[in-house]
Amino acid sequence: MFVFVLRRLFWLIFLLLMLSYLCFVMIYLSKGSVAYANSPQALSYELRSRIETNLNLNKPLNEQYLSWLNNFLRGDLSHSLITGESVNELMAKALPNTLILGFFALFVLFITSLFLAILSVFYKDTLIDKSLNFISMSFLATPSFAISLGLILVFAVYLRILPSSQVSDLGLEDDLFNRLKHLILPTLALVLAHLGAYLRIFRTILLEALNQGFVEASLARGLSKKRLYFKLILKYSLPPILVYFAANSIAFLVNTYVVEAVFSYAGIGKLVIESIIFKDYPVSLAIIIFSLVGVVVLNFCTELLANLLDLRKSYA
Repeated sequence: MFVFVLRRLFWLIFLLLMLSYLCFVMIYLSKGSVAYANSPQALSYELRSRIETNLNLNKPLNEQYLSWLNNFLRGDLSHSLITGESVNELMAKALPNTLILGFFALFVLFITSLFLAILSVFYKDTLIDKSLNFISMSFLATPSFAISLGLILVFAVYLRILPSSQVSDLGLEDDLFNRLKHLILPTLALVLAHLGAYLRIFRTILLEALNQGFVEASLARGLSKKRLYFKLILKYSLPPILVYFAANSIAFLVNTYVVEAVFSYAGIGKLVIESIIFKDYPVSLAIIIFSLVGVVVLNFCTELLANLLDLRKSYA
């Protein structure tokens, strides 16, 4: 276990160095500029150059990167080039909103996918099964930003029953019901964008469980079909379902960045996209680095979960 953890730690350090440098190069070579962040009107080349010089953005690429890396290794995430605020403070304000949206959507996605997968297997090869797969796969083939725009058009513009943006209405930041209303559309966009993949995998795992020997033995003892599905089949299939869900949850959480930008939801996603557009590399690199750390940590926990939660051994 110690060797395994040590190997993962070295791999994480290597990935952090490589990804941070690669992202820095891409941001450096992009056409945007932090000078345009607070200036809606066109700037002259001289004024833009003066702003970038004051922020030390006129120095060579490697020199800028090494300066940032030196500060990062000392625990200094620096300040935003746009607002001047500490990166720590910006992330501390945005992260709770992203976590609330991400984990709430994850919970809804897991329950919905599992329920529909059981329903699909229970009515296998019927109209219900085929309809569920067709609808869910149709949403899977649609980009999440397009789903988000479609939901805004229907529920916020035409029906006017749900808000289209922000975390809450102005002055109602502490109103739990108001915050929940603002969560509905982003959550629905995230769930619909991923439902097809999770439903397909969960259905496959459940169908694999139906081919096990204990299924015929249980039916021979007179166990009802509903009890078989919701007790034995679900118990047998739960470990691989949980492992798959945990392994892919970080990708789901990262996808919230795109949805947040569409809904102007004040989270990490909106922050990182704005920072990339305006080349605010202290903010963008900090978010990318911590996202990568989250991926590695979650994958490590998933591997442990796969070994600890293997309930199927009881059927061997």
